[in-house]
Amino acid sequence: MKLRNKKTGEIKEVQPITIGGFRSLTELNEEWEDYEEPKDYYFIRSESLTIGYSPISNTRSCRNRKEIGNYFETKEEAERTVEKLKAWKRLKDKGFRFIDHIDRDSGQGMTRYEWDGYINGEDLDLLFGGEE
Repeated sequence: MKLRNKKTGEIKEVQPITIGGFRSLTELNEEWEDYEEPKDYYFIRSESLTIGYSPISNTRSCRNRKEIGNYFETKEEAERTVEKLKAWKRLKDKGFRFIDHIDRDSGQGMTRYEWDGYINGEDLDLLFGGEE
């Protein structure tokens, strides 16, 4: 389960509590008093690549956005994704593309890429730099 800090907006992964090593409920309540279940989320507006914000109460839109991967628990996560989408668009506009290629001698398939014009190395690093 994920909880959001009410003050900082930080998302924290919480493991279910087992009652093996007993702790007082007062101690548990104090530890988690600054957290609550997230009641909102961020998404990317496809027409303008801007970040939208929505309460989870609109469950149909929330479910649809989750299914296609357009659901972000933090604004920072949505902003990083917008930057990657913009980098893909810049690369595509420069003619960057992947090409499936079959080697005539070995019959092995491979994918290579090519582009027309100057490619910004920062865009390539953002997309392929091994961040994730």
